[in-house]
Amino acid sequence: MAKCIIIGGGITGLSTAVYLSKFGHEIELIESSPKLGGRTYSFFSNSFQTEIDNGQHLLMGAYKYTLDFLKLTNAIDKLELQENLKVVYINKFGGKLKIDASKYFYPFNLINAIYNFNALNFNEKLNFIKFIIFLPFQNKSSLENLSVIEWLKKKNQSINSIKSFWEILTVSVLNTNIDEASAYLLKKMLIKIFFAGNKSSTIIIPKENLNKIFVDSTLEFMKQKKFTYSVSEKLENIKIDKNVVKEIRTNKRTFTQFDYLILAITPYQIRKIICNENLIDNNFDKYETSAIISVNLKLKENFMTEKFVALIDSKIHWIFNHGEFITIVISDANRYVEFPQDIIVEICISELQKYFKEFKKEFVFESSVIKEKRATIKSTPNFEKIRSKVNSKISNLQFAGDWTNTGFPQTIESAIYSGLKAAKKICS
Repeated sequence: MAKCIIIGGGITGLSTAVYLSKFGHEIELIESSPKLGGRTYSFFSNSFQTEIDNGQHLLMGAYKYTLDFLKLTNAIDKLELQENLKVVYINKFGGKLKIDASKYFYPFNLINAIYNFNALNFNEKLNFIKFIIFLPFQNKSSLENLSVIEWLKKKNQSINSIKSFWEILTVSVLNTNIDEASAYLLKKMLIKIFFAGNKSSTIIIPKENLNKIFVDSTLEFMKQKKFTYSVSEKLENIKIDKNVVKEIRTNKRTFTQFDYLILAITPYQIRKIICNENLIDNNFDKYETSAIISVNLKLKENFMTEKFVALIDSKIHWIFNHGEFITIVISDANRYVEFPQDIIVEICISELQKYFKEFKKEFVFESSVIKEKRATIKSTPNFEKIRSKVNSKISNLQFAGDWTNTGFPQTIESAIYSGLKAAKKICS
């Protein structure tokens, strides 16, 4: 049994702790902020008089490692799982257009869903289906230098098809606009979504807040393990001697008795640590981050009947219905992130007025805006090449995080898998 210190109490750190404990190791987790959960936490809003998530997360049935993790921590019942893929899209005319795979059996249900997606004309549907069918034959060398938009145009996807489907999907799973996003990474996700069984294409939404799903369930699971954690404690210094981490120092303590150190934090945070050796490749100085903005609007009257919808060719991408309030998600939100909160709320209200005839501005009587300025690193072809080389040269040091070489977009799935991957390396 090894003593492992994990730096970072976000979903990556929690995943690493769970899997290391499963292998029987002793774990101490240290988090610099006053809370655990990272991007998956909740807080009580006085103005809304309820728990609000720091950002709405959309999961998919293709997120195998996320679902396995939540089964392990007994949190799977806190999610609402679709039987078949069903998404409602709203266009600028207020029209509701559905992708509904509830008819027929897999994979014909998915083909039928696309065939009946009335945002596309007949030729666009045909080209869409051809594109999906030939996905497995697209090799890495033909895609690794392409952006998503370049790839889609080469495969005869129309502007309307791109605006009505591909743009929303890309920004949702990669948090990167189609002009910059990696075609190869999107292809890998599409294979998982369309070729791994019916459940992989389905949408999963939380039934409870993120604290209950990810943080509370994990801590409950870890009660019977050799596990301790602290918050509001920041790693400041690492001392390495003969390719081994010998000592770490936080703003509160010094540690010398441990076997492994796992840095479950971002490259930006790693760069701030004082160390007598270079911890991470200099190429990580060149990456760009992409923001996510979540806007919560408390309503006097709820105009939505669906639990969630996607907006076609809008400044906002998804709306989630929580009854007394809605949550609006803007992915790849760098252009808005420095806007004042009231301006962002006005943008959202303006979009709602365009897309929903039933909506009136006076329905809104409370709002909150949550900005994740460095939510993810942009999933560009160049960054995919950089992350493919992520590897610690220090014998008892491991990196974990959605930015590491997981093969997934920088989502919860990537974060959780990176924790499992780090744990397996330590145990190998």
